Amino acid sequence: MLWQGIVCSQLLATVAARVSSQTYLGSTIDRHRDSSSWCQIPSVAESPRDGLRSSRDVFTGDDILRLQVERLTAAVNVPTVAYDDNGDVDEDERWRPFGRLHKTLSSSFPLVHKHLTLEKVNKYGLLYHLPGRDTTLKPIVFMAHQDVVPAGRPPAWTHPPFEAFFDGEWLWGRGSADCKSNLIGILSAMESLLQQDFEPQRTIIFSFGFDEETSGYRGAKYLARHLEEKLGPNSIAMILDEGGMGVATTGDVAYALPAIAEKGFVDIVLTLETPGGHSSRPPAHTSIGIMSRLISALEDSPFYPSLSDTNPVRGVLECEAIYSDEYVEPWLKQKLQTGQDIGEDIVRSRGDGIRWQLQTSQAVDEIRGGDKDNQLPEEVKAVVNYRISPQNKVDDLFERRAEILAEVAHEHGIAVSGLGFNEPRTADGILTLTTDQLLIPSPVTPTGSTNDVWTLVGSTLRQVYQSVDTLPGVETVIPVGSIATGNSDTSHYWNLTTQIYRFTPIREDARQGVHTVDERIEMQAHLEATRVYYDLMRHFQAFDGETCGGGCRAL
Repeated sequence: MLWQGIVCSQLLATVAARVSSQTYLGSTIDRHRDSSSWCQIPSVAESPRDGLRSSRDVFTGDDILRLQVERLTAAVNVPTVAYDDNGDVDEDERWRPFGRLHKTLSSSFPLVHKHLTLEKVNKYGLLYHLPGRDTTLKPIVFMAHQDVVPAGRPPAWTHPPFEAFFDGEWLWGRGSADCKSNLIGILSAMESLLQQDFEPQRTIIFSFGFDEETSGYRGAKYLARHLEEKLGPNSIAMILDEGGMGVATTGDVAYALPAIAEKGFVDIVLTLETPGGHSSRPPAHTSIGIMSRLISALEDSPFYPSLSDTNPVRGVLECEAIYSDEYVEPWLKQKLQTGQDIGEDIVRSRGDGIRWQLQTSQAVDEIRGGDKDNQLPEEVKAVVNYRISPQNKVDDLFERRAEILAEVAHEHGIAVSGLGFNEPRTADGILTLTTDQLLIPSPVTPTGSTNDVWTLVGSTLRQVYQSVDTLPGVETVIPVGSIATGNSDTSHYWNLTTQIYRFTPIREDARQGVHTVDERIEMQAHLEATRVYYDLMRHFQAFDGETCGGGCRAL
């Protein structure tokens, strides 16, 4: 275990040091009760006068649809699976398909591989860059990951998971939606720009990890470290990665919901050791029975939803109260104005769809114990995963969970060690509490009219999605920051910029089966997402903000 055996205070100090220069989620958002200040949206972007074709022109029609189907099919057909127990990249043969994917990308995007410099970081991490003419402008970074989760039981799939199938509307296959669509979309946008002799003012970087599904410790961690060593801290103008809540429609309004923050993450590992013996002479409760009681005690003490001023979800609700008032709760605007914590009210109204954006989650994901049916189990281990909401402090979480577990352990005469306890083992056994993979809630990306980067991103999203044909009846697109309940590769990039957007630009109903059987993506939505990448690359060339002063360091 990465953090096993380290006490809580050391954990927090270690992780905090990574982002000591940044402001944490919850300390920068000032929500005013005056509703006239809510939901200030940027104007729709105008295409720059750069002589390039519009994204609608480039990514509309049967020819580009066929080409994108071919490109995404080729990528999906390479089984770049990341496994939890993968070994070193030079030793574990299961990494080899990533080399095949690299050849596929080289074949699919010849201009990208001719004009962009490609570095391979830790063997399979892909770092592309196209230098800009103005060396005082900070680069922009587009991210995606090459890896996919395992396919489970292939016979359960309608179409084989690694034999992409296009049915005329949807492309089926593992990774089609998460997230080879992003990978292919980013590269396709650049390929189309290079076909028009594109020469950027601002450096453009692509950073593609290969183990995001297992926390990015071999891919994104190395890529981010390499960028920071070369460019320095706070050297990037903007990072766009996967994530967010997509584009959701309410009535005649579509909400584009990039995640401007993400919840924290930690595992608490419970290891219970008790005396062994023959199962014909058992104690009143075996270690498995006691572990069951420990788990039940945790599950009987859940966290509760809370909507603080610091949670980006408040901004989403403010926008809904202004622009979709006839579709939302009649009491929403008034309660938001009073400053009440309406977390429980909104969850009662909307259910689990919004709960985990407001509440720290607790999930018992692993349990192991017992070796034989006539042998008392001497060790049982359980892993409990927490995704930490910004209103919950990590040290408070540890303290309260430890108290709950200690109460049960003491009822059975068992000592407790770890998370503030240091009791000697008793004759009945010991419960050891350790932690793994601590990640505190992320810094927040500032939004609002004073942040020119957010204004550019939001205006671009409005330009694209107000011009698509797949949102009939939508009159207005509202970009507003949300919170990610999961974690992305951007957790390794916090030192590089405060402008991080986790956003897969796709309509909410246009991808299915992520992390389960029959994963698929609507190809028209893929084309729309590719338009977003294309237009952001263009629009940032006309943007003169986010500079390095005396000049930016080169890769």
